[in-house]
Amino acid sequence: MSKESISLDNYVLAGYPAIYLRTTDEQRAIRECLRVQKILSDKNEIKLMCWSEVSGIYDPLEFRANRDKTEKIVFNPFEDEYYRIFEKGLNYEAGTICCILDFQHYIKHPRTIRAAKEAFQMAKERVITFVFISESLDIPSDLKHEIITYDMPLPSTKELEALVREIVKNNNIKISAEEIKKAAEALSGLNESEADNAIAISLLNGNLNLDVIYDIKKRIICQDHLLEYYKSDETIENVGGLEVLKEYLKQRSFSGFTAEAREYGLPYPKGVLLFGIPGCGKSLAAKALANMWQVPLVKFDLSNLFGSLVGETEKNTRQALKTAEAMAPCIVWMDEIDKALSGTQSSGRTDSGVTARLFGTILTWLQEKEAPVYVIATANSIELPPEFLRKGRFDEIFFVDLPNQEERKDIIIVQIKKHKRNPEDFDIDLLTEKSDGYNGAEIENAIESAMIKAWNDGKRPYNTSDIESSMKEFSPASAGIMKETVANLRKWAQDHNIRNANGICYKEATQLSSKRIRRTKKTADN
Repeated sequence: MSKESISLDNYVLAGYPAIYLRTTDEQRAIRECLRVQKILSDKNEIKLMCWSEVSGIYDPLEFRANRDKTEKIVFNPFEDEYYRIFEKGLNYEAGTICCILDFQHYIKHPRTIRAAKEAFQMAKERVITFVFISESLDIPSDLKHEIITYDMPLPSTKELEALVREIVKNNNIKISAEEIKKAAEALSGLNESEADNAIAISLLNGNLNLDVIYDIKKRIICQDHLLEYYKSDETIENVGGLEVLKEYLKQRSFSGFTAEAREYGLPYPKGVLLFGIPGCGKSLAAKALANMWQVPLVKFDLSNLFGSLVGETEKNTRQALKTAEAMAPCIVWMDEIDKALSGTQSSGRTDSGVTARLFGTILTWLQEKEAPVYVIATANSIELPPEFLRKGRFDEIFFVDLPNQEERKDIIIVQIKKHKRNPEDFDIDLLTEKSDGYNGAEIENAIESAMIKAWNDGKRPYNTSDIESSMKEFSPASAGIMKETVANLRKWAQDHNIRNANGICYKEATQLSSKRIRRTKKTADN
């Protein structure tokens, strides 16, 4: 049985005495326990009890039915004797599930650990299940072999559709099944409570507003800084050059994640790794692909996962990956991943293995994920752990080189259009020649510098001469501080037979580079 097929029902049915149900949605977790109890119970009666510090032990069904009444369907909390919850739980009849809330504050007390050990032994015999519901429960080492962890998945699209349907019905709003489906897709990645609130806000004007839902979703996802949500406006036409990469991505549409593709026998698309020279369009390609496929783009900055507390990095990593999968279909953009993984080899000596464990979690996820999540990882260096480059992590690895002549021409045209001028008013061939050795970011910088000059010179339209002048003011990085880096990247890509995203062969790239360096030296001598 695979890990994905093991449900909460299986753990309870197998007689696990203690389960840690990891989730941010407490009420949904309690309802899930009620569902499991109803399925497994041999009678119609529901045998489920809850405990919290405020309410003590209570029946969640009676508590909900009587919440507007004056009497309380609760027992007294146990003051400081929290370990007594196990003793009380064992007094219930066989088949009872005892949900314990917020126990992360008390589980490390020595008396609690001892009481839990003894209770779990008897619970298995009496068919009692203790379920700890919390977002974060640091299980003491003495109990790690006693408590199994179950990550409760975020609501599925079907569950979100049901939620939307119920809310619009209660508000007497009529919308089509297609609109409900689109709303559910917009809500993916949120827990039930967050989705409920987002729908409520979107309905303030009397209609279901998807733009409002996306805005709320962006705020929620970004609030813990683990993921950044992008609604990209970049198009594939805005990516100058990289013709081989663009053609590759066009052929691998998101239809590869459909049931029809599974029936055909196609494997799930995994993603691509783009490494190469900075400023050559790697990040832009990720943004453009999200727009071309019409799916959300989620930036996954691994450096944001590291926390100062024990176990915090691992918790952040799990939460980020779970959220990314819940947002599927989507594109996950791992930018400059070489920087985040630079300390992997020395992790055991420098950070007690935190970076190595994070890296291991990411590797496993890249290999085994089955959600429709397409990963675009970018790197400016070849200093990556060899495990990361192994086949199976990504569908393909591309080397992004400096733009060749035709690509520079495309980039110049794209940038001039972007900055509100007609390319026909410029000598594109001249600018293409003068920009030999420049990356896309440097070409854009030269055009922006030309605009500033023209603005300060009476706010006149900028022209070819302004751009040419700006290009003469600085030498491209590939001819100076990055000269050796460019050569090493090209050699590594050639030695390892890495596909070139630009469609230019390495021999040609080296010849162009030598020609540019000779011309730069000649200009400097003059």
